[in-house]
Amino acid sequence: MTIVYIIAILVQAGILFYFWKRSRDASREGKVSKERDLSTYEGARATAIGITADDLQLQIPDTRTVVYGVIMDWDMGGNILTLAAYITGAANVYLSTGAGITGGGKDPEVGELAVTFVTDAQSFIDRTIPVTSADHPSKGCLRFYMLTNKGLYAAQEKLEHIEDTTSPWLALFIRGNNVVNEIRNGGTD
Repeated sequence: MTIVYIIAILVQAGILFYFWKRSRDASREGKVSKERDLSTYEGARATAIGITADDLQLQIPDTRTVVYGVIMDWDMGGNILTLAAYITGAANVYLSTGAGITGGGKDPEVGELAVTFVTDAQSFIDRTIPVTSADHPSKGCLRFYMLTNKGLYAAQEKLEHIEDTTSPWLALFIRGNNVVNEIRNGGTD
């Protein structure tokens, strides 16, 4: 019976490694296939991170770095919640368990909160670093990815600093959390 458990654990580890590697390889190449399986968490997350300004039909001048989307990955102790929000008001929530809520930005309240979240992220761009991959946050951390006309930028913060209100990222986290809550509530008060 012990052998069966060991084999089951190895199979699960192999599956997790496969999805992790697939997402990492796509991010490293700076490409996200438009044919990704959006029914999986990793596929939906990779697609959200790979959205370009052209995909959103945005005309952004190349004179400065402009944030047009924010991905907030939140380690929730065994599961990851990913919020994807764009300057257009589009917003989706994905959970590493496979659940998620898409199309949140179709609700005017969600769309308005998403726009505010992304707009406010612009003032945090100087606290980020350019990255070529979009790894998940470390255990007990929150990670922001900023989609810009000049590439992908990221920053990570420990949740303990969010909880004790000492984090410089607290205001942006609150904006993102407001979007998540409004999506979860179906855009109603």
